[in-house]
Amino acid sequence: MTIRNYNSADKQKCIEVFQSNCPKYFDKDELKLFINWLDHQQDKSVTYKSPTYTNSEKDAYFVIEIPEIGVMGCGGFYIVKELNEARLAWGMIHADFHRQGYGKALYDYRKAMLDKNWPDHVITLGTSQHTYLFYEKMGMKVTATFKEGYGAGLDRYDMVEM
Repeated sequence: MTIRNYNSADKQKCIEVFQSNCPKYFDKDELKLFINWLDHQQDKSVTYKSPTYTNSEKDAYFVIEIPEIGVMGCGGFYIVKELNEARLAWGMIHADFHRQGYGKALYDYRKAMLDKNWPDHVITLGTSQHTYLFYEKMGMKVTATFKEGYGAGLDRYDMVEM
């Protein structure tokens, strides 16, 4: 297993990972926003917009791959300067590989990078009712919930590192 920086050759595989998680983990209408995030990762002149992405001083995206399969997961973060916040973004593992430790490896990789480079920043994220328990196991706690905050049947759970 390797975790490395995302590059444009990974785009289609990342889209496939996203689609494997629809509609349970992502609303299909989020695909356009996700593609915009991927395009922004390759070309910072491409503006990325979302309700939580404001005044980012740094963002990064990574893929997780295994030799015999290739890219089977991805996830990143962005740093919100004025809030002293490091927000995890677009973390996902292909549905065929859930519950095999890859999500934890991707989380641990991002957390270690954030702890090393932005030790004074609090780690936050938004997730759904289907994955918040995973993040609780990683040491995060729910701070707010929003019914159907991501779309029909997908509640939003805001979380913070404890």
